Amino acid sequence: MLAAVCRRGQRQSVLRTTSWLQASSRALLSSEATTAKPMIKPLYSIEKQKQLLQVVQAVHKESGRPKVISIKTLFRIPSSDKYPLALQGIRFPVSELRKEKREGRLDPDIVAALDAIGFVWNADQFQWSQTQLALTKYKELHGNLLIQSHFNVPKDDPVWPTELWSKKLGVVVARIRAHKTTLPPEKKQWLDSTGFVWDAAELHWKSNLAALETFKAIHDHLLVPSEFVVPADDPQWPVEMWGLKLGKLISRLRSTTTSLPPHRLDVLNSLGFVWRVNARVVHRSPPANFSLKEQQHILQVARFQLSQQRHTKFVYLPGRFRVPDQAPWPLHLHKVKPLDVSLFRRAKIQGSLEPSIVQALDAMHFVWNGLEHQWSLNMEALGIYKAQYQDLLIPVDFVVPQEDPQWPVYLWGKKLGMVVHNLRGREAKLMPERRQALYAMGFEWDANQAQWQLNLAALKTFKQVYGHVKILREFVVPSEGGYWPSRFWGFRLGTYVNSLRMRVDTLPSEQRHALDEMGFVWKPLVDQWNNRNLLALKTYKRIYCHMKIPMNFVVPDQDPKWPPQLWNMKLGQLVANIQDRHHGYPASRLDQLHQLGLVL
Repeated sequence: MLAAVCRRGQRQSVLRTTSWLQASSRALLSSEATTAKPMIKPLYSIEKQKQLLQVVQAVHKESGRPKVISIKTLFRIPSSDKYPLALQGIRFPVSELRKEKREGRLDPDIVAALDAIGFVWNADQFQWSQTQLALTKYKELHGNLLIQSHFNVPKDDPVWPTELWSKKLGVVVARIRAHKTTLPPEKKQWLDSTGFVWDAAELHWKSNLAALETFKAIHDHLLVPSEFVVPADDPQWPVEMWGLKLGKLISRLRSTTTSLPPHRLDVLNSLGFVWRVNARVVHRSPPANFSLKEQQHILQVARFQLSQQRHTKFVYLPGRFRVPDQAPWPLHLHKVKPLDVSLFRRAKIQGSLEPSIVQALDAMHFVWNGLEHQWSLNMEALGIYKAQYQDLLIPVDFVVPQEDPQWPVYLWGKKLGMVVHNLRGREAKLMPERRQALYAMGFEWDANQAQWQLNLAALKTFKQVYGHVKILREFVVPSEGGYWPSRFWGFRLGTYVNSLRMRVDTLPSEQRHALDEMGFVWKPLVDQWNNRNLLALKTYKRIYCHMKIPMNFVVPDQDPKWPPQLWNMKLGQLVANIQDRHHGYPASRLDQLHQLGLVL
């Protein structure tokens, strides 16, 4: 009782001293008022600021408590019990709130509470960081930044960070190009360093040319029907080309012959581009005729290719092959014109090649059927993967590792995850015998189920390594140490776990049950508070019989009086943080602190 009275007296003394200092400061400031600008009255009262804080906290909670929270300028406060009644239905004044903060007219406690949940004060800076993340991820997936204006980050795609889902990246890129001259130098420098494509016309040309080359590699001609659209989920086509209206593109090219630069005309002509097509009849491609000298050239190229590669299982040349004009390729092959290997393969089917040439190529296992060859490689890769991991739960971004002796050299660098992704989309279109072969291997056709099983395996591995499933949002699977299978390296497991917590109410019951069984922590902040912070405070009081914890106090290592999970914990720093941020704490947590006797 006496201690309580002493503490109350000390607090009142401090308050009186503080009031005197504040009064003195106001008097001093008023004496300088003749030279200083009049102070602008805050736009919002302290009560209104508290209501705005409640809105942001509610949005933050509904979003799954992300690391940062950004509210859009058009956000209208929902009519819900979660939000202050006085603000329901009106637009949230995010721009005005940011301006008040910039000009120092927000209450410091309100600012601290917003900072504690990661409120975005600088929207431009936040958007730029998101754009950097999206561009980096796109290049990681596609190997370039040839981003079409219609490209949106796919939703519910685990390859992409959840905060980027549905982002209109193509629109963002177009806007960046349009404002090239006004971009800050540091932003332009960063974009240049990543290989950003500034010239939209050049981007379209390169993308369209790649589509034409792909069409020819598949069909052996460029007689593209005007209504042709690149099919979706076709593994013969790169993903970024799916949905491209190639037929219309061809029609436009034919109508712009006179305006095309000479070098582009040369490229199209070298491809065998057809400038005039009979409106009534599309003729078949002409017979594939190769002179003996041309056949011998291809044989020489194939032999040299075999001598340079690190295996002898087969020799593969792409549909159109240009001999590199540099060492180690022999000088006499440098001047050989680009080889139309697709047409050469068709000549073999037609029986128009010299038998001795065919025999020599067969002896080195020359690939005559490119599509059948790719299928064979895919099946071999799937078989090796299953032998290593006992399943076919292949991450969509899985690439066969380079220099890995467990994999044949000709499979190194193969994007096996994308192969699996494409196969799932074409199940109904696959030939029955191919579909049956995949079934026999245990191929998982349901992408969602496969992803779930894969993620569950990652969570189980985490528990085996660390002994718990209290995973922080920032956790990324390390690529070293030997504990993690290589298929999980680089996996943003913390981001995935955060998405699970956000979707807890919509998860299938069997998934939630599986997570509960392994001890999954649904509310990490609550768990951190109860099983670490509060436990540490209670232990300190039990040992020292008071709560005057020095700022530099660290839980002693190997001290049997303390639970092992608390050893080396910077408890003094934790208390300082609690005292700084307790304004945003729920009443139940404040009660716990008061009962312990911690002075806030």
